[in-house]
Amino acid sequence: MKRYLTPLILLCLFPLSLLLIFMAKSNPTTLTALYSERFNQWVVEKLSQLTGILPFSLFEWLIYFLILMILGYFGLTLYQVAMYPKTWWSIIGRFFLHLLSFASLLYFLFTILWGLNYYKTPLEETLQLNLSPRSVEELALLYDYLINQTNETRTQVFENEDGVFTINETVSEIFKRAPLGYATAATTYPFLGGDYGLPKAVFLSDLMSYTNITGIYSPFTAEANVNVSVPKSTLLFTTMHEMAHQRGFASENEANFIAYLTCIAHPDVDFQYSGYLNALNYVNRALALVDRETLITLNEKLSDGVRRDLNDQRDYWKQYEGKVEETFTQMNQTYLKLNGVNDGVQSYGRVVDLLLAYYEPIN
Repeated sequence: MKRYLTPLILLCLFPLSLLLIFMAKSNPTTLTALYSERFNQWVVEKLSQLTGILPFSLFEWLIYFLILMILGYFGLTLYQVAMYPKTWWSIIGRFFLHLLSFASLLYFLFTILWGLNYYKTPLEETLQLNLSPRSVEELALLYDYLINQTNETRTQVFENEDGVFTINETVSEIFKRAPLGYATAATTYPFLGGDYGLPKAVFLSDLMSYTNITGIYSPFTAEANVNVSVPKSTLLFTTMHEMAHQRGFASENEANFIAYLTCIAHPDVDFQYSGYLNALNYVNRALALVDRETLITLNEKLSDGVRRDLNDQRDYWKQYEGKVEETFTQMNQTYLKLNGVNDGVQSYGRVVDLLLAYYEPIN
């Protein structure tokens, strides 16, 4: 019985995680003050500094190691069943007990290291933004503003031989510049400050693109992992997005909005351009649903350079479309819903509401 004691104790961590989530939902203000702000600084920031010493993504290689371990344990279990068929039920039962207890431990660590951030005070309340319903005219005005900003910053960046936006430096150098946007934004929004480990490049980024994932934050290692094979116009925004998760913003729409704020606050124009371009994409999709004629008219103002970059993004993702992309999109949607994001992947578009509220004076 003693050999089952540890797995059984680990199984108890799952209901404990659910209890913590229930308490977090009941007290979002207290959660934000004690967990999202203080705990994130005391533990997550230090953890990210520790793993940040490594020049590669520890999380990525832990995933590969974990997959090999599970496959190896599964193979060992099959071997034991073949060798001792009379006790097959005990062998298989032990296999599932160990698997479930390990999953319970991972879920508990996920919850205490980051997952509770899903239930913190909404960003619009922190920023005192009014997310009231907006008219189509206001949406069109926002789109027009973003077109002008995108066109302007596009004239100040580099492009390759195909006339597409590019950056004449390595990914590592880009990652080293990324925190400057957060440092600048923190002068206005102190909660965006902190000294965290730099983003990490995913080694198998090309394969990652088949999943339609541009980046992933690891709560277990506090690493902001970025798919570095995506177009540069996407890479910069994604980097800032994953860094937002690192700072305790779990919601995708909030991380997208913070990525926008920190991009346009960045002292370097390439980050600014990426912020405006990606915000332009979000508002474009929103306007297309309610007033396509106005969208077509406003799109005539897009500069040739911006058009080439948008086409470059579209062409890049088109080559990765397929069953794998559909499967991972569904898995991501399920994950978001399980963590209280009721609209799943569709909530990504809700960043437009934050943009409209943020730019209310221009309306």
